[in-house]
Amino acid sequence: MPIEPEKRQQIREIFERFLRNRLRAVRRLRIEDLNVNPFLIRVLASELRLNDAAAIVRWLVSQRLERGMVTAFGIALQEAAGVFSEGTGVEGADILKVKDGIHYHIQIKSGPNTIPKDLGVRISQLLRSAQRRNRGSVALYGMCYGSAEQVSSIVKKYVYDEGGVDWLSGRKFWEFISGEPDCIEEIYRIAAEVGESFRGPDGLSLSEALEAKIEALTTQFENLYGSGGDEMWDNLLKRNS
Repeated sequence: MPIEPEKRQQIREIFERFLRNRLRAVRRLRIEDLNVNPFLIRVLASELRLNDAAAIVRWLVSQRLERGMVTAFGIALQEAAGVFSEGTGVEGADILKVKDGIHYHIQIKSGPNTIPKDLGVRISQLLRSAQRRNRGSVALYGMCYGSAEQVSSIVKKYVYDEGGVDWLSGRKFWEFISGEPDCIEEIYRIAAEVGESFRGPDGLSLSEALEAKIEALTTQFENLYGSGGDEMWDNLLKRNS
């Protein structure tokens, strides 16, 4: 059975908002925002073919945007999971899910390998505390993607074995919160639809806006350092030391 149209639209809007925020981040980028580490660029120049201004700027922009993109989409996935909840969770839990009269306090992470040991211990403590405050409730740790085999040893050891909190990942997680065995496929389709149809207010796709920004930043980079050759390499060190 497909996801209800209202919930489907909510998830679509969450993914669209993620792309709009990425688009804004691209348009806000300035040459001053790029982390020009002359040593790193120089040591990677041959390996990554960073031999001229255009290649260097493309790489710097990619590095800058990717750092925030994974975190931002992890939050978007958590919000999408929240569409199937009955409310926000208590401290330590992101959502409340009620099934067969049982209250499940669920902490959600995007993937199977996203937490350090200390956080795993803390999450299990908070979830158990939520469970004690709500007698008869169940604490659960959910991951939006990843097979059972991919779930990190930290989750298995510090959340489940020692923390006493069960976990679900990937397909089983989405089936649990939605009640639909094929929910993960539907989420996947929505992601594809949004990615294929998204346009910003001016009609540009994210990739088109990115290319325009790279071109503008390359011109600024050339004005500062040069377009290539020894002059560029000398200026990269001189202006960043």
